[in-house]
Amino acid sequence: MKTYFTITAGRTGSNWLANFLSLNLQVQAIHEPLGIDDFGVKMPDIRTMRSFNNYGNNEFVQSFWKRKFDTLSDSTYVETNHTLAKCGLVENIAESNLSDDTTLIVLKRDIVKQCVSYLVRGDFGNITIPWQWYLHPSYKIKIIPPKIFHGAGGLATPLWYCYEMLARQEYYRQKYSDRIKMVEINLEEVTKEEGASKFLECLDIKTEIKLPPPSNQNKSKAPEQLVTKISKIVGAVKLDMERIVKKEIADGFSFDPK
Repeated sequence: MKTYFTITAGRTGSNWLANFLSLNLQVQAIHEPLGIDDFGVKMPDIRTMRSFNNYGNNEFVQSFWKRKFDTLSDSTYVETNHTLAKCGLVENIAESNLSDDTTLIVLKRDIVKQCVSYLVRGDFGNITIPWQWYLHPSYKIKIIPPKIFHGAGGLATPLWYCYEMLARQEYYRQKYSDRIKMVEINLEEVTKEEGASKFLECLDIKTEIKLPPPSNQNKSKAPEQLVTKISKIVGAVKLDMERIVKKEIADGFSFDPK
């Protein structure tokens, strides 16, 4: 059984990626299982997300992944759900019999566009949204110190989240890429024919490339002043993720329960 999952932040093209993989792998790729009975079985709920990010990969989190993996029955399973890697996907895949045949797609997007998308939608205006879908700086287990963005006002939390997810992508690359196949892509590149072709090559898939149209785009245009402000902050942030994460791992950082 081959499985494909993502390590990504959300608002990074995960819905488009599901459509792309459906067309080119000839499977029904899942973006997010959102049925009422899916939560807690196929889709992590708020308790699973908060437990992992406060307590680590404890028994409660592991029990969700056992239920999740038990539902997989197709010979090829594809899910681009961005919540999964934020609550133990990689740790639990690595310890399962799926690890040898899993590909993790590390999906990135231009940080300015990504952050603007959260703000235009008001995604961080209610605590339950980051609890269910993103991350929150109040979590006990995190790599990037939120204080870096304290002077950014209402931009602080979405900016912190963008960089925390970059750090987690690097963390999983350093710690697990020798055990699980990982393929890194950028939304701005993979949505074009050349980038899509290289991506499929990395997946060892030979087919005529099919590019789906854009999906799940913001309906409201971002104010130019907001884009300029975020661009200036992002331009001033200098974080060497490889070095930061390497030091964190050396110092004992882990999502394993203490």
